[in-house]
Amino acid sequence: MNKNLNFTKKSVLIAGNGPSLKEIDYSLLPKEYDVFRCNHFYAEDKYYTGKKIKAAFFVIPYFFNEYYTMQKMLQNGDYECENIVCKMYNFQDRKEKIFRENFKYFFPAAINGYDAFFYKLKELSNMIDFDFCYEYNTTEMLTGTYVICCAVACGYKEIYLAGMDFGDEKYNYFSEKIEKIKESKKRTTKMHHKSIDLKILDFLQQQYNVKIFSICPNSSINAFIPLHPIQNNENIFKPIERPKDAIKTQLTPPIKAVRRYKRLYLESNIIIKFFHELVQVPRRIRHYYSKTRYTR
Repeated sequence: MNKNLNFTKKSVLIAGNGPSLKEIDYSLLPKEYDVFRCNHFYAEDKYYTGKKIKAAFFVIPYFFNEYYTMQKMLQNGDYECENIVCKMYNFQDRKEKIFRENFKYFFPAAINGYDAFFYKLKELSNMIDFDFCYEYNTTEMLTGTYVICCAVACGYKEIYLAGMDFGDEKYNYFSEKIEKIKESKKRTTKMHHKSIDLKILDFLQQQYNVKIFSICPNSSINAFIPLHPIQNNENIFKPIERPKDAIKTQLTPPIKAVRRYKRLYLESNIIIKFFHELVQVPRRIRHYYSKTRYTR
């Protein structure tokens, strides 16, 4: 795991989990590029973008399990990933105070996406904070769009997209495994709308002079993002099948680790803290009057 945040290449391939991931035209990619992935990418049946990943992005609600899953995949040799990143904002995640305060303890090899990357896009961050705080706009950009923002913050000038179909209803995710994970976290309000994502992509291209291309001829995103027009016939990459013993589903950490993690949230409750302190009183009195009062 490399936390030096060394991004030196001009181009990056950002791959989502939409069905167009299976239809990449690899001849449209440049000779050299980094790879960013997001969310439950490991459900893929083939290495559609290779095993090497510069950065993998995950959202807060799943991050505890995803971090554990990533560590196990790295140990298993399923992927090579330099940076594990949590999708975080400045204002929107203020309610995640406990998560933020304990981030470096539970996820020592991970990166806070806002502190490392997103803060650099000052104007965009300010607009998002304003809309959320003053306009009560709770519609959130897709994780893929967030990854694009971070890529711009890292200095990439050419961004290639695959498997990013903007949640078009006529498309289904390429794996039922992903659908099962998504079902477990359903929201009652509409969380995403592609108009928000398109507005952000347009802003990035105009403000930071970056070029964004699609490399999937049949993706619905081609209605908004141009297909890269230049072919590189030297690129003969072919995706290989993932091993049968490869991790393809989200893992759950051991029960003791889960309890330790949940305890952080339990102990933050005022009522729980009061009763916890109350039951500690007899022990502390005994400790005070004991001869070994400076030890536990």
